[in-house]
Amino acid sequence: MDCINSTQEIIIKYKNQSFLIAYSGGLDSTVLLYNMIQIKKNIPHIKIRAIHINHNFNKLSKKWIIHCKKTCIKHHVPLILAEINIDKKIKKHTNNIEEKLRIQRYNIIYKHLLPNEILLTGHHMNDQCETLILSLKRGSGPTGLSGMSDETKFGYNKKIIRPFLNITKKELKNWAYRNHLKWVEDTNNLNTDHDRNFIRHEIIPILEKRWPFFIKTCFRTSKICQQENIVKKILLHEKIQYFTEMHNSLRIHQFQNMNKNMCTELIRYWLFLNNIKTISYQNIQVIYNQMICSRIDANPKIKLKQHEIRRYKKSIYLIKNRKNLKNTILFWHNQNIQLTLPNNLGCLTKNNYGMILPKPQKNEIINIRFQLEGKILIFGKSNRQKVKKVWQENHIPPWERNQVPLLFYDNCFISALGIFVIQTNKKYKSIWHISWSDNLNSTYTKKFVFS
Repeated sequence: MDCINSTQEIIIKYKNQSFLIAYSGGLDSTVLLYNMIQIKKNIPHIKIRAIHINHNFNKLSKKWIIHCKKTCIKHHVPLILAEINIDKKIKKHTNNIEEKLRIQRYNIIYKHLLPNEILLTGHHMNDQCETLILSLKRGSGPTGLSGMSDETKFGYNKKIIRPFLNITKKELKNWAYRNHLKWVEDTNNLNTDHDRNFIRHEIIPILEKRWPFFIKTCFRTSKICQQENIVKKILLHEKIQYFTEMHNSLRIHQFQNMNKNMCTELIRYWLFLNNIKTISYQNIQVIYNQMICSRIDANPKIKLKQHEIRRYKKSIYLIKNRKNLKNTILFWHNQNIQLTLPNNLGCLTKNNYGMILPKPQKNEIINIRFQLEGKILIFGKSNRQKVKKVWQENHIPPWERNQVPLLFYDNCFISALGIFVIQTNKKYKSIWHISWSDNLNSTYTKKFVFS
């Protein structure tokens, strides 16, 4: 397929948006840049910019900057220059350095993208083949074998488009020669210590020699996996509605009567909806065995990178790792100013509509704690209860109990805000209102009437 036609299809589809070209100065991005320059001659209203990121990983990188600047000046393309400063330790220990550089590179690009601007990259069919082989090495399923998509969501509201995924590197090189283009060669791409380079220089040439159409059949395999994934997500999205209550919980009481593969796919999709995009087959099996198959009185806990999965009653929950607030005390000296809570738990506000509470006396110090033990007497009840029992009656999972702000006047416990109020021996003559607003825009304003 012709490079110009492939790129122009994208431009026509997104004619009202502007484009930022990831321009390294290498073959792929050079062809992409010149494609966009040619298309702009026919569609003058489109806006294009380029961004070059110096990784400081090659002694020739300064010369590449000069090359990119000259090219962009010659063709009147605005160029953004940025750089990555690599830690010396990372340079010595090259494991996963490509991934670390990629993450930093995309973080920089994301910061420079304007509203309604789409990132264009020069990834081609050979790159897709390398990605497929890397996924096979990792033992990936259909999602991993799908490789890169033509269009990908980037961050919260941006998009990456790869117009050359259906074009081989050989076709790009031929186009570059025909149009007398000049580009730079990164010698680091020859270092076969890196997995992708090893596949590119040692594996694919052997496979292509035996099967000349190997790269194109890999591309077809990725396309098939992408299509099947789309259908699977549609079906899972319909089914998962019956098992979700809140965004971070999954009801599992029916899972033991269901096909295991369906259960594991629902768990995987539930994690995907909660931004856990990649999770290994092995971890999914562990989640299934511990969360679905363990005893009903067990309290399983599975740690992921920044989250953990817990089970409570007939649901499993995905929880962000948070600091234990057991020994934390906050003093609220000026109630006219919001009190910000730790662990991103939101804030407390004095107002005219929140939870009705006994108003402290002038000499009492208002403080917030997060740890409670022993027995308490809830307002409106006749008998004291163990704190654990009160939490259970209010359906508060164990891991949330030390995240609830507990209101004290001096050392006298008054209320678990938003949940219950204590019957104290001291008589309070007046009331006030407090709202606890968390960072999910929920406001806890349960009301009690004091006689």
